[in-house]
Amino acid sequence: MNKEFALRREKLASILSRKNIDVALIMQNADMYYYAGTIPSGVLAISKNGKTLFAIRRGFDRAVFDATLDMEELTKIKGFSELPHLFSEHSIEYKRIGVEMDVVPADIYFRIAKVFHESEIVDISTDIRFQRSIKSDFEVSQIKEAARLLDCTMEDAKEIIKVGMREIEISARLEFRARKRGHQGRSRMRAFNGEMFMGHVHSGYRSPFPSGYQKPTAGMGMHPSYPEGASNERIEKNTPIIVDFLSNYHGYMADETRTFVVGKLDKEFERAYGFCLELMEWLEENAYPGRVAADLYQQCVEMAQKAGYGDNFMGVKGNQTTFVGHGIGLELDEFPFIAKGQNYPLKPGMTFAFEPKVSFAGKGSVGIENTYLVTENGIVSLTRYPREIVRL
Repeated sequence: MNKEFALRREKLASILSRKNIDVALIMQNADMYYYAGTIPSGVLAISKNGKTLFAIRRGFDRAVFDATLDMEELTKIKGFSELPHLFSEHSIEYKRIGVEMDVVPADIYFRIAKVFHESEIVDISTDIRFQRSIKSDFEVSQIKEAARLLDCTMEDAKEIIKVGMREIEISARLEFRARKRGHQGRSRMRAFNGEMFMGHVHSGYRSPFPSGYQKPTAGMGMHPSYPEGASNERIEKNTPIIVDFLSNYHGYMADETRTFVVGKLDKEFERAYGFCLELMEWLEENAYPGRVAADLYQQCVEMAQKAGYGDNFMGVKGNQTTFVGHGIGLELDEFPFIAKGQNYPLKPGMTFAFEPKVSFAGKGSVGIENTYLVTENGIVSLTRYPREIVRL
């Protein structure tokens, strides 16, 4: 496993060398784990020459315990002001410094800039995200296991959901079983103010209720302080129920949604769900290496408009998202995004969730979501729970 992390650092060093960036300062948890396999509080420095130095303020003994770096690559610090001297001691140049500007708080950025006042600081977040978007065989194995466990959660939902139960009770029972199977209980997001627990269970008018989150069906939540997910309201007969859950296995996630109903759905919902299935089948035939993510998204939007769902696709009118798929791995919002403005091609090794959903204001939502792996020959679904509406 240590070789896996070393190869990732070597690849980043190669990127830095090509861009003439002397050293990258990695400070965000998911990125630190990706490159070092441990998450203390500190700064992971990776130089263009392949040198690694983890300057740790807190959690040094944990980094030693995780044993993914050699002892000479670990050092204790009290603050950022010690970094220039440390770098000089380890022959790490720092004329041009790369920082994860998409996630590092402004306060920390200004402190780093003050310490390295003679250095040029540049953004390396996009380079890191594209590197992370191509999963290794090991990473794929972790996501496959997360997907398998997630299929189990959908089977749990089939057993648990009953008319009269509160949404939050269903969600809690699913969470409990998932944790017993090894779910780590945390779903990391990279975006500012991006929040997600273990998943959503919501039904009826609450599924498409307007939300500030970039999610097509967020639910109402239990309180305005966290306005998404399950509410205290009860499940009703003949009403669509959305179970949109994540699995987290050793840090790697899979994402899956299924639509449930106790009784029967109106023809309006049945037709909309049929469209979601058609769109998913279309994607499976048309997403392959070289296809531009933004083009796939635009074609999905055009198909929704043609089917009469222009104002219902991926949220209700006025509150629609501009994506229909998102990369997934250590974080829920990785590259690639099947979204507006994402003008880059799919590549083998990418993993993403595709989630076509149709919503009707004041009524409910239907949809489906699977996690996919891009291969040389196309895409393969890693989540495999039956795709039809789950009728209870």
